[in-house]
Amino acid sequence: MRINAVVCRIIRQFLRDKRTLVLLIIAPMLVLTLMNFVFNDEDATLNIGVENSNVKKILSSMDKDNNINIMSKKKAEKKFENKDLDAYISGDKKELNILLNGDDNSIIAQLNKNVQESVKNYMSQRAKENKEKLEDLVDNPMIKMSNLNLVNKINSIDLNSTEIKSSNYFGDSDMKTIDYIGPLLIGLFIFFFVFLISGVSFLRERTTGTLERLLATPIKRYEIVLGYLIGFGIFTIVQSAIISIFSIYVLKIYNSGSLGLILLVSTIISLCALSFGMFVSSYANNELQVMQFVPVVILPQTFFCGLFSIRSMAYPLQILSKWMPLTYACDALRGVMTCGYGLQKISGDLLILLGFTLFFAILNIITLKKHRAW
Repeated sequence: MRINAVVCRIIRQFLRDKRTLVLLIIAPMLVLTLMNFVFNDEDATLNIGVENSNVKKILSSMDKDNNINIMSKKKAEKKFENKDLDAYISGDKKELNILLNGDDNSIIAQLNKNVQESVKNYMSQRAKENKEKLEDLVDNPMIKMSNLNLVNKINSIDLNSTEIKSSNYFGDSDMKTIDYIGPLLIGLFIFFFVFLISGVSFLRERTTGTLERLLATPIKRYEIVLGYLIGFGIFTIVQSAIISIFSIYVLKIYNSGSLGLILLVSTIISLCALSFGMFVSSYANNELQVMQFVPVVILPQTFFCGLFSIRSMAYPLQILSKWMPLTYACDALRGVMTCGYGLQKISGDLLILLGFTLFFAILNIITLKKHRAW
């Protein structure tokens, strides 16, 4: 009977907590649905520049699903800088030189695979055509039977005889997987932990009565929000700086950019996550409920931050990624660390992150109105 009483109390507690019930059911369904769309095994449409028509002919089997255009190397380099090109391929049927953009390992893997398959198809088709021509000659009674030796040589053609050499425009050809995803992980961890810490800390300000006492004074709501942002922000900025420096100098993650610029990006990411965490915590009554928001507001963003190829996703999901702060945070860090971009190149991402920060700060000010007693 006593066990039954405990069971009944827990059941009643869950039934009264509608938010927990909804998150318990909806959150897993939401995440699984996103995973179903993200892991679709579809290839992204590649933008490839080639030196001449001969190279384009070798890559003819790729032409249907990708954009392949003849251009000079100088023009290709300009497109690399603007992230409008994935690779530039030059050479001939004996040797192909692939200059990769180098900032996205998923695109690199797909491109190398497609080029190898295309070269193999080209060599196979070429061998087949030559074989048919020579067989026609052998069938001709005017040609000596010694031409059969030529047919045998065609049969022994090595379909992988074309040598393929790759190099990176951005980054290094010896980069490991962690070097490619390192900037993304730095942005993800800074955003996640600052969100969690700010959400729980601001919740405690409410549950302990500190916020209520502040609201009973003549202090303005925007002053409270700004004060919390600066106060919590000092510690979150220090945290983001430590994470960035540890990743670069201890873990030796590849970095070709300015450390000062990385710290600036990390600071803006932490401020955005801080503002976001404060806003979300306004709808939680305890620490458990703050944690329950993670699968709904943080986990989906991990699918769109660059760890998985956004370009291979369905177009509506690509649009959805534009509405997520973590997309711009990771894009800015990857631009600095992998591509060596300066402030001007990543200014767009930083302005959008600051816009998100301001937007959530305004929502915090509005949300505080419901807590004010007068």
